[in-house]
Amino acid sequence: MSMITSKIDLTIKKYAMLADGDTVAVGVSGGADSMLLLHYLLSVRASLHLKLIVMNVEHGIRGEASEKDTAFVRQFCLEHDVPFKGIAVDVPTEAAAAGQGVEEYARACRYRFFESVGADKIATAHNATDNLETVLFRLIRGTGIKGCCGIPPVRGNIIRPLIDCTAEEIRAYCDDRHIPYVIDETNYDNRYTRNFLRHQVLPAMRELNPSLEAAGARLIRSAAEAQAYLDEQAAACLQRSLRNNRLYHLQAEPPLVAKTAIVQWLDGYGVSLDEQHLEGVCTLVNSPGKYQLKERLFVVSDAQCLRLAIFDDPVDFDRVQLESVYVSADTFRKAAAAYQQQYDFACDGDKTVGQVTVRARREGDTVRPVGRGVTKSLKKLYNEAKIPVEERASLPVLADEAGVIGVGSLCADERVKIDGDTKRVLLLKILMEDKH
Repeated sequence: MSMITSKIDLTIKKYAMLADGDTVAVGVSGGADSMLLLHYLLSVRASLHLKLIVMNVEHGIRGEASEKDTAFVRQFCLEHDVPFKGIAVDVPTEAAAAGQGVEEYARACRYRFFESVGADKIATAHNATDNLETVLFRLIRGTGIKGCCGIPPVRGNIIRPLIDCTAEEIRAYCDDRHIPYVIDETNYDNRYTRNFLRHQVLPAMRELNPSLEAAGARLIRSAAEAQAYLDEQAAACLQRSLRNNRLYHLQAEPPLVAKTAIVQWLDGYGVSLDEQHLEGVCTLVNSPGKYQLKERLFVVSDAQCLRLAIFDDPVDFDRVQLESVYVSADTFRKAAAAYQQQYDFACDGDKTVGQVTVRARREGDTVRPVGRGVTKSLKKLYNEAKIPVEERASLPVLADEAGVIGVGSLCADERVKIDGDTKRVLLLKILMEDKH
């Protein structure tokens, strides 16, 4: 028994990757890693009573070379009595149509295909060098503890038996044992970040530490242990803090626990953030405001809790109409309740200055609510009235040529209030677009 197969045996045993009688879908591209994985699984197929299904995706990226790789894998499966399933996907075209990166879209395609056969396990050929490259790639882009956890040996029904083997060990074993494999020429194109790491950065690092993958594995293992503990603490925090889909009292939690609880909370809505955007959301724990996640979806804070909010599209107030009517003060007083139900706003019609219009809130807008004796910015008025921030841009502001006379049905300004001297009452109905 060779050192590398012993290492794979230990990995499978350590993480309980395989059970007797499992059906295993094996991702095989034809490269050295996946061919060694297939070779190993074939060697234990009989003893573990495994049913193997080789899964191959031709990504439509490398043209004829990629098609030849698929033909190579298909022929190998035919010679070794292994069921073969393959699909061809025009990844560049489909990724562009979906607005995704090529690598991201290709990965999603692969795993959808792997899962389509309903196997007990899905085996992929990620190795220790891949794992280190992944961590370095994330470090370059910016990451936290979770990013340093690398590629998990097991995730759900996905298993990675080669995760403790280096790329160098794998190639040497394949060459020594004459296990055939193909070489993807794009793996040597250093314009791709991962290839640059593989061919330029990692060799330089190995000059400082020849056991680089082993050192990286220690970091990855420590990060995974720390992340597991942090996840437990954050889950408990989430249970304490979450009420009515809002997160309360995160200020009292250790910052890293609060941050991880936010990640778990957003995961529940299918929202995942990179480290930079996550930091943006975390600033809301101690101060009111809002942070855009995507399109119209925001996290909103009132300094007490965090909540998700969908902001409406801005109202085009140029298309909003005002329907106005004047009635005598006596007529209004006799049926005030009915008029207030029919109309959105009422004021003294002789106290307005010039034309009355409806518009959105503007910077510096203030109002002196009737009976309050104070002047307030509209922002403070909305805060006091607990108007959700996502609704504020849609609130109609009524103004004449002297300034704001009111905000929808929220309040009227002292300047235009109806009092004992009022002779005419101006009644306004605001016809928003969705009321036509």
